[in-house]
Amino acid sequence: MVLDTLLSPYAVVGVILATFILVRALQFSDQSNAIPWAKTSIPFLGGAVEYGTDPVKFLVEQRRKVGDVVRVNLIVMKITFVLGAKWNRWLLRETKEEEVSFWEAIVSMHCGLINTSFYHPGWLDRSMKALSNGMNRPARVDKYSEGFTQVASDLFSKWERQSSVPLFISGSDLLLRANMTALYGPRFVDKYATELIPVIRSFERAFVQPLTRVLPLWASPSGRELSRAYKRLKQVIEAEVHMRMKDLDYWKNEGDYMSYLLTMDDKAEDFFDCYGEHLMMMVSASHVNTAGTFSWTLLHLLRNPDMMAEFEQEIKANPPVNGSYPIKNMPFSEACMRETGRLYTNLMMMRYVAQDVTTPEGVVIPKGWVAGSPIATQQDPDLYDQPEKWDPRRFLPNASSSSYASKFRNNEFVQFGYGKHACLGEKITHALLRASLWPELIDNYYVELVDGVVNGEGIDGVGVKPNYRENMGTPFGVREVNIKVTKRAFRLSDQNAE
Repeated sequence: MVLDTLLSPYAVVGVILATFILVRALQFSDQSNAIPWAKTSIPFLGGAVEYGTDPVKFLVEQRRKVGDVVRVNLIVMKITFVLGAKWNRWLLRETKEEEVSFWEAIVSMHCGLINTSFYHPGWLDRSMKALSNGMNRPARVDKYSEGFTQVASDLFSKWERQSSVPLFISGSDLLLRANMTALYGPRFVDKYATELIPVIRSFERAFVQPLTRVLPLWASPSGRELSRAYKRLKQVIEAEVHMRMKDLDYWKNEGDYMSYLLTMDDKAEDFFDCYGEHLMMMVSASHVNTAGTFSWTLLHLLRNPDMMAEFEQEIKANPPVNGSYPIKNMPFSEACMRETGRLYTNLMMMRYVAQDVTTPEGVVIPKGWVAGSPIATQQDPDLYDQPEKWDPRRFLPNASSSSYASKFRNNEFVQFGYGKHACLGEKITHALLRASLWPELIDNYYVELVDGVVNGEGIDGVGVKPNYRENMGTPFGVREVNIKVTKRAFRLSDQNAE
């Protein structure tokens, strides 16, 4: 009986985990590197505990206590954080891929699941060309905007019939449907979205769980969940790719990204093994930050009636043209997106260092993980007045030194990366949120809070704290917030409105 207990799967996993933590703790005592370790209140586990409790506060405090370059032991990995505008510039503009690798970080972070496409000769160059042309050309962005608006219109009419709408999960559903429409086309969405949306969220939830990093995927529930979700997503997408490749002449006339990817040249068959991974990563990458940005911005607007009034006036003055709103004339909506990004964006921009790298300042970045943190910079009180406040006006064109353009040039705002590491999805994000989803909702509906907020809680007292433990990218709230949408008698942008 005792032997059976000792040999049970749970006991074995417990021993493995305990051994791993002990080894990590012993490694932590190695102070040979010149970069200082984070100063924490709990020896060995302090970095993991304090970071896990409030990662933004932890990184901002470590920058004050230790400096711009600090090593953090998170048990599952040791990370060298490089913080602040100068180090943003170094990481995003001055490093070489072969020294500080974005692609190796992507492969490693996915626990061995994603690797085929990254090592296929010629694929990375082809995929970057496809992303640049297939996602960013103005005609394609306009086409995607029309699709986004149609998705939003259909879904908002369903929200109207509900007594209350859970903001974060419904926002996630909206963003996934819109992104899948652009990536895979409306027919794919009609056929698979209901099944795949929970699978995608399952993949993202499992991805951030510590045991997924500590143990082989088969040895933890989160690891098995990640593996199952990955396999199903890839299976469905590869089946769709296989079907389309049988008649590329037909599919080249479709407006979605998958069809463009398969018909951009005459070499589609050479890269068949790469499409599943690429297209699966695209839908997750396009969701993890936009969904949270959509919901948090709407929540802050609802908690600030004067800001909502300004947003409404901008929409009223800029009616939609061919299904999308003219965002070039809508600086306040851009400022809202920037400000939400400043407060809620990525915790880390991860890179992998294959061997020690010496920076121009003489700092030696050790082999392993290195990360910048947009949030640690974008909540720096030396750079942003009242950094804890949600104040879009700081990013309006006439906002002098606090303007987005100034912060971007100085590497003080890096929500979408920078330089050669700039995110290729920035244009499509503007089309998605600013030209489609937000204005389509606010132009056509009154939106009000039902429940879920607690006065004084969260960033700038918005009513709920962000939960960095459950989401990749921009977090959702620690609990759901419910809204109610009611159809307006007239569109705001209708010149005949009262």
